[in-house]
Amino acid sequence: MGLAMASFTRIFSPPAAAPVLCRPNRRWARPSPGGLLRLVVAKVIDETPNAKTFVLDAPGLDYSAGQHLTIVAKVDGKEHRRCYSLSTSPLAGSQPAITVKRVEGGTLSSWLHDRVRAGDVLRAAPAAGRFTIDADHAASRHVAMVAGGVGITPLISMFETLLRSQKQSRVTLLYGSRCQDEIIFRSRIDAMQKLFGRRLDVILAVDEAGPGWNGLTGPIDAARVAAVLRDRDVDSWYVCGPGPMMNGVVGALEARGVAGDRIHLERFQYAESSTTAAPTTAATLVFGASAKTVIAKPGATLLEAADAAGITLPSSCRMGGCGACKIRIDGNVVAAEPNCLTPAERADGYALACCSFGDGRVVIRDF
Repeated sequence: MGLAMASFTRIFSPPAAAPVLCRPNRRWARPSPGGLLRLVVAKVIDETPNAKTFVLDAPGLDYSAGQHLTIVAKVDGKEHRRCYSLSTSPLAGSQPAITVKRVEGGTLSSWLHDRVRAGDVLRAAPAAGRFTIDADHAASRHVAMVAGGVGITPLISMFETLLRSQKQSRVTLLYGSRCQDEIIFRSRIDAMQKLFGRRLDVILAVDEAGPGWNGLTGPIDAARVAAVLRDRDVDSWYVCGPGPMMNGVVGALEARGVAGDRIHLERFQYAESSTTAAPTTAATLVFGASAKTVIAKPGATLLEAADAAGITLPSSCRMGGCGACKIRIDGNVVAAEPNCLTPAERADGYALACCSFGDGRVVIRDF
């Protein structure tokens, strides 16, 4: 597309059997031996008919606005992971929370909606993700955020944090939903408009308008973004939502000549290893710092090969979405797509260990 924009991918995997629910104990606030947090669900809030917020009693949980938690559940003896955005601001003084939309055929989203109640325990990897916003207290800027559906979850954390930390900055939010009943955080957004006044400009749109609707009607696409934000001087853009909506927004910004480094994206998609033509021969992995050589079996990712050899590489979601397993390499790899690695990072010799397959000899630097 001609834009070297920052792009991040949130992962959801195909359906599986229902996982086993954990029950509370006194270790809920501490990492387990495997590095997972045990988080007690303090409250479950029905946001819309198909979206729930799970408020977590987790003092000391460290996260940045825009990051996510990787919820971990064991299904039929096999571990499965799903990523859900933290929808609260770390500066608001409230308990952290994740907001989950029920996905048709989605095992974990359905389990959370149907099975998890206040008092239950969720296991999660520490907060991760690079789709974040800085908290420079001295900054004065105009940030535009474009959300579609559940894509509002990281963005509401980000714009509340920005408005609380940067008293001279302002935010324009363009938020599209299918219908009025599916506008997630409607009352919370109204409350923030009253709190922040003119510093928060909210433009709502629905595909299907009902009686009494006084917002915009129709999908958020290139034409809508161009029309609504034509005369606004925006310093940076944050976009999250369905793929077609995001492509339309990016197209509109590209047509306006917006520089790629001013556009930040997060896509709720998953790396499809099943459709990736991974090498059919073993790869030789050389770990630069330890000088250890490992033979990766055909079909094994760099991360799986390191795990089998007892070498610890950084990781979190293990599905290409959070960027925690980004490593520098010399050599060729085949990567499952889509994933959150940007074109600039690829050009600089980076790979994601969790969804990259070695092709021949690959040197993994720094480990």
